[in-house]
Amino acid sequence: MLIQLAIIQVITFVAIIFVLRFVFSRNLNSALGRLNALHEENLVKEDQLSDELKRAKEERDAEVKKGRDEAVLVIEDAKKEALVLRLKMEDEARLQAEKIVQRGREDIEKLKESALKEMEDKSLNTARDIAEAVLSGESKEALWLQLTNEVLDEIAGLPAEKFSLISEAVKLYSSHPLQEPQRERLRNIFKEKLGLVPALDEIIKKELICGLSLEAKGLVVEGNLKNRIERAARNKKM
Repeated sequence: MLIQLAIIQVITFVAIIFVLRFVFSRNLNSALGRLNALHEENLVKEDQLSDELKRAKEERDAEVKKGRDEAVLVIEDAKKEALVLRLKMEDEARLQAEKIVQRGREDIEKLKESALKEMEDKSLNTARDIAEAVLSGESKEALWLQLTNEVLDEIAGLPAEKFSLISEAVKLYSSHPLQEPQRERLRNIFKEKLGLVPALDEIIKKELICGLSLEAKGLVVEGNLKNRIERAARNKKM
Protein backbone atom coordinates (compact mmCIF):
# COMPACT_ATOMS: atom_id res chain seq x y z
CA MET A 1 0.00 0.00 0.00
CA LEU A 2 2.77 2.36 0.89
CA ILE A 3 4.67 1.32 -2.17
CA GLN A 4 1.74 2.06 -4.43
CA LEU A 5 1.22 5.38 -2.72
CA ALA A 6 4.88 6.23 -3.21
CA ILE A 7 4.72 5.17 -6.85
CA ILE A 8 1.66 7.33 -7.37
CA GLN A 9 3.40 10.27 -5.73
CA VAL A 10 6.49 9.76 -7.87
CA ILE A 11 4.39 9.51 -11.00
CA THR A 12 2.44 12.59 -9.96
CA PHE A 13 5.66 14.46 -9.22
CA VAL A 14 7.15 13.45 -12.55
CA ALA A 15 3.95 14.45 -14.32
CA ILE A 16 3.98 17.78 -12.56
CA ILE A 17 7.62 18.29 -13.55
CA PHE A 18 6.82 17.51 -17.21
CA VAL A 19 3.84 19.81 -17.14
CA LEU A 20 5.91 22.57 -15.56
CA ARG A 21 8.73 22.01 -18.05
CA PHE A 22 6.21 22.16 -20.90
CA VAL A 23 4.61 25.34 -19.58
CA PHE A 24 8.04 26.89 -18.87
CA SER A 25 9.34 25.90 -22.30
CA ARG A 26 6.26 27.26 -23.94
CA ASN A 27 6.44 30.51 -22.01
CA LEU A 28 10.16 30.72 -22.67
CA ASN A 29 9.71 30.25 -26.39
CA SER A 30 6.95 32.84 -26.40
CA ALA A 31 9.14 35.25 -24.44
CA LEU A 32 12.06 34.56 -26.76
CA GLY A 33 9.81 35.17 -29.76
CA ARG A 34 8.67 38.46 -28.35
CA LEU A 35 12.28 39.39 -27.56
CA ASN A 36 13.32 38.52 -31.10
CA ALA A 37 10.44 40.57 -32.48
CA LEU A 38 11.36 43.49 -30.26
CA HIS A 39 14.99 43.09 -31.27
CA GLU A 40 14.07 43.11 -34.95
CA GLU A 41 11.82 46.11 -34.39
CA ASN A 42 14.60 47.88 -32.51
CA LEU A 43 17.02 47.10 -35.33
CA VAL A 44 14.58 48.56 -37.85
CA LYS A 45 14.04 51.64 -35.69
CA GLU A 46 17.79 51.93 -35.16
CA ASP A 47 18.34 51.83 -38.92
CA GLN A 48 15.60 54.41 -39.42
CA LEU A 49 17.07 56.61 -36.70
CA SER A 50 20.52 56.20 -38.18
CA ASP A 51 19.16 57.20 -41.60
CA GLU A 52 17.36 60.18 -40.10
CA LEU A 53 20.51 61.23 -38.22
CA LYS A 54 22.54 60.85 -41.40
CA ARG A 55 19.99 62.86 -43.40
CA ALA A 56 19.83 65.49 -40.66
CA LYS A 57 23.64 65.72 -40.66
CA GLU A 58 23.68 66.04 -44.45
CA GLU A 59 21.00 68.74 -44.31
CA ARG A 60 22.90 70.54 -41.57
CA ASP A 61 26.15 70.32 -43.54
CA ALA A 62 24.32 71.58 -46.64
CA GLU A 63 22.85 74.50 -44.70
CA VAL A 64 26.25 75.31 -43.21
CA LYS A 65 27.83 75.21 -46.68
CA LYS A 66 25.02 77.34 -48.08
CA GLY A 67 25.47 79.82 -45.25
CA ARG A 68 29.21 79.97 -45.88
CA ASP A 69 28.68 80.46 -49.61
CA GLU A 70 26.14 83.20 -48.96
CA ALA A 71 28.51 84.81 -46.48
CA VAL A 72 31.29 84.75 -49.11
CA LEU A 73 28.93 86.33 -51.68
CA VAL A 74 27.84 88.99 -49.18
CA ILE A 75 31.47 89.78 -48.40
CA GLU A 76 32.34 89.97 -52.10
CA ASP A 77 29.34 92.22 -52.79
CA ALA A 78 30.31 94.42 -49.83
CA LYS A 79 33.87 94.67 -51.18
CA LYS A 80 32.57 95.60 -54.64
CA GLU A 81 30.19 98.21 -53.21
CA ALA A 82 32.99 99.60 -51.05
CA LEU A 83 35.27 99.79 -54.11
CA VAL A 84 32.58 101.49 -56.20
CA LEU A 85 31.86 103.93 -53.36
CA ARG A 86 35.57 104.67 -52.92
CA LEU A 87 36.02 105.27 -56.66
CA LYS A 88 32.91 107.47 -56.70
CA MET A 89 34.18 109.48 -53.74
CA GLU A 90 37.59 109.81 -55.40
CA ASP A 91 35.94 111.02 -58.63
CA GLU A 92 33.79 113.50 -56.72
CA ALA A 93 36.82 114.72 -54.79
CA ARG A 94 38.80 115.06 -58.04
CA LEU A 95 35.95 116.94 -59.73
CA GLN A 96 35.57 119.18 -56.71
CA ALA A 97 39.30 119.86 -56.70
CA GLU A 98 39.20 120.62 -60.44
CA LYS A 99 36.27 122.99 -59.89
CA ILE A 100 38.14 124.74 -57.09
CA VAL A 101 41.26 125.04 -59.27
CA GLN A 102 39.15 126.25 -62.21
CA ARG A 103 37.40 128.82 -60.04
CA GLY A 104 40.79 129.94 -58.78
CA ARG A 105 42.05 130.28 -62.33
CA GLU A 106 38.93 132.18 -63.34
CA ASP A 107 39.29 134.49 -60.35
CA ILE A 108 42.95 135.05 -61.22
CA GLU A 109 42.03 135.76 -64.86
CA LYS A 110 39.32 138.17 -63.73
CA LEU A 111 41.74 139.93 -61.41
CA LYS A 112 44.32 140.00 -64.19
CA GLU A 113 41.82 141.36 -66.70
CA SER A 114 40.58 143.90 -64.17
CA ALA A 115 44.14 144.99 -63.41
CA LEU A 116 45.01 145.19 -67.12
CA LYS A 117 41.80 147.09 -67.84
CA GLU A 118 42.55 149.50 -65.03
CA MET A 119 46.12 149.94 -66.28
CA GLU A 120 44.85 150.36 -69.83
CA ASP A 121 42.29 152.96 -68.76
CA LYS A 122 44.95 154.83 -66.80
CA SER A 123 47.33 154.65 -69.76
CA LEU A 124 44.64 155.88 -72.15
CA ASN A 125 43.66 158.69 -69.82
CA THR A 126 47.32 159.64 -69.46
CA ALA A 127 47.83 159.52 -73.23
CA ARG A 128 44.72 161.63 -73.83
CA ASP A 129 45.82 164.09 -71.18
CA ILE A 130 49.26 164.35 -72.76
CA ALA A 131 47.79 164.79 -76.24
CA GLU A 132 45.36 167.38 -74.91
CA ALA A 133 48.15 169.26 -73.18
CA VAL A 134 50.67 169.05 -76.02
CA LEU A 135 48.40 169.99 -78.94
CA SER A 136 47.74 173.67 -79.40
CA GLY A 137 44.44 175.06 -80.68
CA GLU A 138 45.67 175.30 -84.25
CA SER A 139 47.26 171.86 -84.11
CA LYS A 140 44.02 170.36 -82.82
CA GLU A 141 41.99 171.98 -85.56
CA ALA A 142 44.45 170.84 -88.24
CA LEU A 143 44.49 167.33 -86.86
CA TRP A 144 40.70 167.33 -86.59
CA LEU A 145 40.42 168.35 -90.23
CA GLN A 146 42.82 165.58 -91.29
CA LEU A 147 41.04 162.89 -89.28
CA THR A 148 37.64 164.10 -90.47
CA ASN A 149 38.71 163.87 -94.10
CA GLU A 150 40.06 160.39 -93.47
CA VAL A 151 36.69 159.35 -92.01
CA LEU A 152 34.88 160.81 -95.01
CA ASP A 153 37.26 158.97 -97.35
CA GLU A 154 36.60 155.74 -95.48
CA ILE A 155 32.82 156.24 -95.65
CA ALA A 156 33.03 157.04 -99.37
CA GLY A 157 34.97 153.83 -99.96
CA LEU A 158 32.36 151.59 -98.29
CA PRO A 159 30.11 149.47 -100.54
CA ALA A 160 26.50 150.56 -101.00
CA GLU A 161 25.11 147.54 -99.11
CA LYS A 162 26.72 148.86 -95.92
CA PHE A 163 24.23 151.77 -96.09
CA SER A 164 21.12 149.64 -96.71
CA LEU A 165 20.21 149.40 -93.02
CA ILE A 166 20.29 153.14 -92.40
CA SER A 167 16.70 154.21 -91.70
CA GLU A 168 17.15 156.74 -88.92
CA ALA A 169 19.11 159.92 -88.37
CA VAL A 170 22.88 159.59 -88.60
CA LYS A 171 24.73 160.64 -85.44
CA LEU A 172 27.98 162.52 -85.86
CA TYR A 173 30.17 162.82 -82.77
CA SER A 174 32.90 165.40 -83.32
CA SER A 175 35.43 167.26 -81.18
CA HIS A 176 34.82 170.40 -83.28
CA PRO A 177 31.77 171.71 -85.13
CA LEU A 178 31.54 170.18 -88.59
CA GLN A 179 32.52 172.59 -91.36
CA GLU A 180 30.21 173.12 -94.29
CA PRO A 181 32.53 171.50 -96.91
CA GLN A 182 32.74 168.29 -94.85
CA ARG A 183 29.00 168.41 -94.17
CA GLU A 184 28.24 168.84 -97.87
CA ARG A 185 30.60 166.04 -98.82
CA LEU A 186 28.92 163.72 -96.33
CA ARG A 187 25.49 164.53 -97.77
CA ASN A 188 26.76 163.75 -101.28
CA ILE A 189 28.16 160.40 -100.09
CA PHE A 190 24.81 159.37 -98.59
CA LYS A 191 22.94 160.55 -101.66
CA GLU A 192 25.23 158.48 -103.88
CA LYS A 193 25.03 155.36 -101.68
CA LEU A 194 21.40 155.57 -100.55
CA GLY A 195 19.72 157.81 -103.08
CA LEU A 196 18.66 160.10 -100.24
CA VAL A 197 20.19 162.25 -97.53
CA PRO A 198 19.30 161.21 -93.95
CA ALA A 199 19.08 163.73 -91.16
CA LEU A 200 22.46 164.50 -89.58
CA ASP A 201 22.49 164.72 -85.78
CA GLU A 202 25.73 166.53 -84.94
CA ILE A 203 26.96 166.16 -81.35
CA ILE A 204 30.06 167.89 -79.96
CA LYS A 205 32.16 165.47 -77.91
CA LYS A 206 35.33 167.08 -76.52
CA GLU A 207 36.73 163.79 -75.11
CA LEU A 208 37.39 162.66 -78.70
CA ILE A 209 40.25 165.22 -78.62
CA CYS A 210 40.34 165.41 -82.44
CA GLY A 211 38.36 163.85 -85.27
CA LEU A 212 34.83 162.46 -85.43
CA SER A 213 32.75 159.27 -85.21
CA LEU A 214 29.75 158.33 -87.32
CA GLU A 215 27.02 156.05 -86.02
CA ALA A 216 24.01 154.82 -87.96
CA LYS A 217 21.96 151.68 -87.73
CA GLY A 218 24.33 148.89 -88.83
CA LEU A 219 27.19 151.27 -89.59
CA VAL A 220 29.90 152.65 -87.28
CA VAL A 221 32.97 154.53 -88.52
CA GLU A 222 35.47 156.08 -86.12
CA GLY A 223 38.33 158.42 -86.94
CA ASN A 224 39.41 160.30 -83.86
CA LEU A 225 42.50 160.61 -81.72
CA LYS A 226 40.84 158.92 -78.73
CA ASN A 227 40.00 155.86 -80.81
CA ARG A 228 43.49 155.70 -82.32
CA ILE A 229 45.12 155.85 -78.90
CA GLU A 230 42.85 153.02 -77.68
CA ARG A 231 43.59 150.90 -80.76
CA ALA A 232 47.33 151.50 -80.37
CA ALA A 233 47.09 150.40 -76.74
CA ARG A 234 45.18 147.25 -77.66
CA ASN A 235 47.61 146.35 -80.43
CA LYS A 236 50.53 146.85 -78.05
CA LYS A 237 48.86 144.57 -75.48
CA MET A 238 48.30 141.85 -78.08
